[in-house]
Amino acid sequence: MAFLSRLLELDVRWTKWAQSMSLGYLEVLVYPGSLAFSWEGVGVSLFIAGTLYGFQPLRQVLFALSYGQVLNRALKMSFQRQRPVPPEVRRLFRTIIPKENSADGAAFPSGDTMAGSVTGASLALAGCGSGWWLLGLYVGFGRVYFLAHHWLDVIVGYLEGCAVSLLSAQVIRAHEGFDREQLWGLLLGTVGFALAMKTTKKLHSGAKASHVLLLGVGMGLLIAAPRI
Repeated sequence: MAFLSRLLELDVRWTKWAQSMSLGYLEVLVYPGSLAFSWEGVGVSLFIAGTLYGFQPLRQVLFALSYGQVLNRALKMSFQRQRPVPPEVRRLFRTIIPKENSADGAAFPSGDTMAGSVTGASLALAGCGSGWWLLGLYVGFGRVYFLAHHWLDVIVGYLEGCAVSLLSAQVIRAHEGFDREQLWGLLLGTVGFALAMKTTKKLHSGAKASHVLLLGVGMGLLIAAPRI
């Protein structure tokens, strides 16, 4: 416990130091990372990935992202760590930070960093270039710089994304061509993801037996989808 307390204390201190500095007009290079994998920007990011690399890598990204988002929200609800207190510093750009009373409002671990890490790791594992492993680190730095997270939040989010991507890559059967079975698998995964995210949000406000059942159904679809 003493080690954990010391670690959290150092994390808060290093976060304050990083958030107190200003990059000036260089912020334009950092800002895309803080926004690319928020709920507002993730659709555009995935569209670009699909356009650049095609269906197979995108399929791997989507499945891994579904599992990662469900795990990330469960961890947020378990730890309920507060966002950092922003210092008196001026930023040229602003990023959207979820409210504390929402299911995504807790800081630990960083969901945006996890999503960036999942996307980058999945693309790297699909043979699109080893440099994609750095995408999650770029996103994580942006989330800290724009006052949304502590360092520990983004580090764990990055590791979480890498782990989920590695596990998903072992489960998914990658085929060379697009076929109807793959489409059904992707649709099942999408439905499972939507159910799981919706019910974890409901559980955040107050658990009911029906919510637990729906969560089980959603997770079942997510587990079954990659096998199709």
